[in-house]
Amino acid sequence: MKTLAFLGTFLQLLVPCSAALKQCYYPNGSPSSDFPCDPNAKQSACCGGGLGAACLSNKLCQSNDGNIIRGSCSDKNWNSPECANFCLSADTGGTDLISCSNVTNTDTSYCCDHTNGCCNSGAGRFNVLPKNPQVWATWDNGATVYKVVGTVFTGTPSTTSRAPTRATTTTTTTRAAPTNSSPSQSDQSSGLSSGAKAGIGVGVAVGVILIAVVAFLVWKLRQRKASAGATAQRPVQELHGQQKTMAELDARGKLNQELRPPAELAG
Repeated sequence: MKTLAFLGTFLQLLVPCSAALKQCYYPNGSPSSDFPCDPNAKQSACCGGGLGAACLSNKLCQSNDGNIIRGSCSDKNWNSPECANFCLSADTGGTDLISCSNVTNTDTSYCCDHTNGCCNSGAGRFNVLPKNPQVWATWDNGATVYKVVGTVFTGTPSTTSRAPTRATTTTTTTRAAPTNSSPSQSDQSSGLSSGAKAGIGVGVAVGVILIAVVAFLVWKLRQRKASAGATAQRPVQELHGQQKTMAELDARGKLNQELRPPAELAG
């Protein structure tokens, strides 16, 4: 009987020791120094030990200073539903969770640490269930293990992260087939298109250039005609002047002959 009693006591001591030796891991697979919240479970969320530390029913950790932390997990691959699958981008260790209850008025709303503006904008904000989480396990400082004192939430651990409050909703519209109806009033009042306006502008410019070229050619033709007329009139005027001069000389010669004395004529 004494032997059986001793064996039972030894087995009771052996279970916590083996549980304490169960390894916990961070999301990247590296080992952590945390302890399983449920030492007897096949897989369990893990939290750091220490006086005042506790595991909560939402699988998050509460440190002795009241901070809410996503710890580690006994499943190295983090495939177990018992792992606290939040803020996994901080995969090299545990990370604080920031409560957004002052914005959302609910104790289930959180953001990962170092995400500025997350609570106010809603980008990256998520919910952790259940509401009003209770203590699941407390730290046994003498045995250096967690002791289960409550129940863990087994439903869906969180809801989908909320999108930013300014996100727009994409809608799909179905376009009807084109009809032969007359253009709407808005189309009629829209005026000429930019292409039509550009074409009109080019046409006006070309017209102005053509008019200028024609005017220049007409002016040039008139100048040539005027120059040719002046050249033809000049010889006539010169010939008329020469004829007039010869007539005057003949008249003067006759007058001189008439005025000579009779003696000169006889001798």
